Amino acid sequence: MTPIIIAVCYFAILSVVIGMISKRKTKSASDFTKSSQGLGWVMMAFAFTLIPLGAGHTLSLWESAPALGASVMWWGIVTGGIFLPIMMLWLGPIVRQSGCNNIPEILEHVIDKKFGRLNAGVNIATWTGIGSSETLATATAIYGLGGYRLEGHLPGNPFVWCTLFALILIIIYVIFGGILQMAMLNVVNAIVMIAGSYTALALLGGWLAANVGGWEGIKEIYEGMGTVGMLSSYDLGNSMMWTNVIIPVAVLHITAGAVGQNMNSPFFAAKTDADCRKGVFLGTFFNIAASVPWICMALTAAAITLTPSLQNLLPNLIGNENAAKLNPIELALTALPAPIVGLLMVSLLCATLSTGGATIMANANILTNEIFKKALKPDMSEETRFKLMRISVLICGAFFATPAFLNAVIFPIFLWCFSFGIPVFVIYVMGLHVRRNITAAWITIIVAYAVNFYWTFLTPPWAANYLNGAFSLNMYPVTIVSVILGVILPLVLPGGKPPFLQKGQDFAAADRLAAQAE
Repeated sequence: MTPIIIAVCYFAILSVVIGMISKRKTKSASDFTKSSQGLGWVMMAFAFTLIPLGAGHTLSLWESAPALGASVMWWGIVTGGIFLPIMMLWLGPIVRQSGCNNIPEILEHVIDKKFGRLNAGVNIATWTGIGSSETLATATAIYGLGGYRLEGHLPGNPFVWCTLFALILIIIYVIFGGILQMAMLNVVNAIVMIAGSYTALALLGGWLAANVGGWEGIKEIYEGMGTVGMLSSYDLGNSMMWTNVIIPVAVLHITAGAVGQNMNSPFFAAKTDADCRKGVFLGTFFNIAASVPWICMALTAAAITLTPSLQNLLPNLIGNENAAKLNPIELALTALPAPIVGLLMVSLLCATLSTGGATIMANANILTNEIFKKALKPDMSEETRFKLMRISVLICGAFFATPAFLNAVIFPIFLWCFSFGIPVFVIYVMGLHVRRNITAAWITIIVAYAVNFYWTFLTPPWAANYLNGAFSLNMYPVTIVSVILGVILPLVLPGGKPPFLQKGQDFAAADRLAAQAE
């Protein structure tokens, strides 16, 4: 139980201590979500960098690696090398300049109020799916550390208890000081995450050298099975890598992330535009480096579990449908000293809790400002709004719970939820820089969402045989529809308006001109 104690003590103590420090500086709802726009570039960089680093960079990748191989590494490469620069150098400063509270409010200015309200509801619904995935990843780490060995010692299913504990950790990550608490925790946790996971990876190499001939021995196992290509993440001639990994990850991160409130939360709090941009190289490094240890562990565990003569090396081998999730943790528990396992799990929780915390706070922001205040009580006082913000964190935590209890596979959840952001991104960028058209925006969003539902639940049989089966992924038809309608319709339908941000304008100036035109 030592690893559990290490992980629990680390987060309980750190979250509460930093939470209390940040709470003293958080006096209003605006402070809770924007920290009086006081985040400098270091805090801003780490606050943003760790948000995409959750289950997507960890559990999702080690869960998918036994089937897709090291090519899943492109999740981190695309996120760090493409998504982060787009956000930090281009869209993030626009968000900071807006003076708004959240992305739906920005969409109200760029498109119209009803479109922003629709996005508020969809944002909460879809990112609840992502939040439940982060809860599930956190619960899986706790469960793998020893929770499943508690069968018969706790009433009911031990995984349910692990899920409840995961929710508590996510809630306390932000509930005291909001964005400031999250930013401060992320600075510490980013360093701990990299140091802990790479220390564990180095010591794992020593265990492999003593038992299977080191990393070369793992390579020989894959060569013997005729699947050594599983270890290559840079075979750009592999069309399946492009259609099943690189393109989906790039499209989904760039589109859904750019219009997701959780990804944008730090930009609302940045001190200056320069503070949004300065940490881009730091963020790129952390996003790419963070996923490597988990992929290596997953491929190592898969090689051992597929080799009958080596299976005795993992005495508590998982052989059921949870094997891909739990066997890398079993490998760590077997190969590494307990304190290092604890440090490794702290590294994992640094990733999942940062994303889970950002998502629960983002949903609470939208629930409070766009639903409770604008839709239900427009004259709400600042004091009431501040109190509701923390209550909303608890409500959104309850939203996360039910999907997490179902113990669903994480990768499909990401694909489903992220796809809802694709048409919004196209409409958003067109409205900012090319041309705005309310009718075009509504046609695009309705058709794209209809295609998303159809392709997810009633996928045409022929799609499984097209593009290496990748066209069965809902993101391809949704992207095609969103780009065709979202780009062409604003240009051809009557009633269009010039782009919200015309040359040389910042957001405030554009907003004043738009108000005068109305």
